[in-house]
Amino acid sequence: MSNITFSIFDPLDESLKESINRELRVYNREKNPAFFAIRDLPAGDSRPLNVVAFDADKNPLGGLIAETQLAWLKISIVSVRSDSRRRGIGTQLMAFAEQEAIRRDCKYAFLDTMDFQGPDFYQNLGYRVSGRIDDWDSHGHAKFFMTKLLVT
Repeated sequence: MSNITFSIFDPLDESLKESINRELRVYNREKNPAFFAIRDLPAGDSRPLNVVAFDADKNPLGGLIAETQLAWLKISIVSVRSDSRRRGIGTQLMAFAEQEAIRRDCKYAFLDTMDFQGPDFYQNLGYRVSGRIDDWDSHGHAKFFMTKLLVT
């Protein structure tokens, strides 16, 4: 072991990256075979779940970009046009997504948000802070990881 060397790569060659990822995949599959057996089935694939709100003229007012996989709804983006905020559109986008996720047999929801993006909005919808990283953006803002139990 005395002849080990370490190198920093920027960027990392794809074949080298794949060799590193392959080792982790093998390890993970050995440690959690039940999960991967389910995830490898077509029913275990992630499915997009995107909801868009339109005005009477079919102009988009806002949208939610997410996916479902196994028991989880994973919300990536929630955005409402600035002139349409505070009218319940965000709440309705979330409700539509959560209802569809439940229809797809999801039990939980997950999202992350910054302290200036409205964590209170999500908390008012029943989301709970599962984790927090202070100074996430190196400018003093915290990132919150939030979860919600969709069915009891």
